[in-house]
Amino acid sequence: MHYIIQILNRLKIFNLSYSQNLIKTPNLHSSSLEKLKLKGCSSLVEVHQSIGNLTSLVFLNLEGCCSLKILPESVGNVKSLETLNISGCSQLGKLAGHMRDMESLTELLADGIENEQFLSSIGQLKHVRRLSLRQNSSAPPSSSLISAGVLNWKRWLPTPFIEWISVKRLELSNGGLSDRVTSCVDFSGLSALEFLDLTGNKFSSLPSGIGFLPKLQVLCVQACEYLVSIPDLPSSLRCLGATHCKSLERVRIPIKSKKGLYITLHESHSLEEIQGIEDLSNSFWYIHVYGRSHSPNKLQKNIVEVLFLSVSVAQK
Repeated sequence: MHYIIQILNRLKIFNLSYSQNLIKTPNLHSSSLEKLKLKGCSSLVEVHQSIGNLTSLVFLNLEGCCSLKILPESVGNVKSLETLNISGCSQLGKLAGHMRDMESLTELLADGIENEQFLSSIGQLKHVRRLSLRQNSSAPPSSSLISAGVLNWKRWLPTPFIEWISVKRLELSNGGLSDRVTSCVDFSGLSALEFLDLTGNKFSSLPSGIGFLPKLQVLCVQACEYLVSIPDLPSSLRCLGATHCKSLERVRIPIKSKKGLYITLHESHSLEEIQGIEDLSNSFWYIHVYGRSHSPNKLQKNIVEVLFLSVSVAQK
């Protein structure tokens, strides 16, 4: 036993993934363990409190531990933890209270969790830079995100996100965001945000505040089938993904965009107008519009007129 303990103390990675019969994690005491992988342990119901003694742990993967209902309070003692993956832990309750003091925890992956108590506890994580709350696109969002949408989103998405000022990457795809819900939150407080994924949501216009994000470089709104227009984008934007937006009619290019710009709009069959191209005369830009059933007459006319106007102005 002493020999086994010595080996464990020297391990940097401990992989118990897909241990289907694992019900409780072992009692671990190690000053060298950096990664603990428990992905797909579907019978796991308890993480041993000794996890708080793993002073070098930077990565904890509990993805797919669908029987896990609670994390021990001692998780908050792992000050070195940087990445926590609890995606698919659908029964998980609220996060441990001590986790609010974890300054190193910068990445939280919590896809597929719709538990209201859990969602309400996320606001305490003030140092997270990447937050993923994506939902399963093949299944309709549950009542916690739709039927009670306004109440719950207001509760766990701080208005105006003051607590999440350091978040750089936010993933909210297929979350059931509708106009009724987005009218209650303001994204403008996410001043460090660089990547925003709103793919597959139900709003007809972008949530407020996105145009005021000074560092936003990538915006994904693919398959937002009710989205009609995309106005007021920030000048920092480098890439806009708006494919398969079947109701999209107008896109406004970011004003005074100084860097290269890449836009994909294919299979957005209702697209008629791209505004602001004239402001990109001194920039490199690429606009990809493709669709087998797309009738591009109005769109082509709009682009040709703008380009002709830009050339005429440049010649003068």
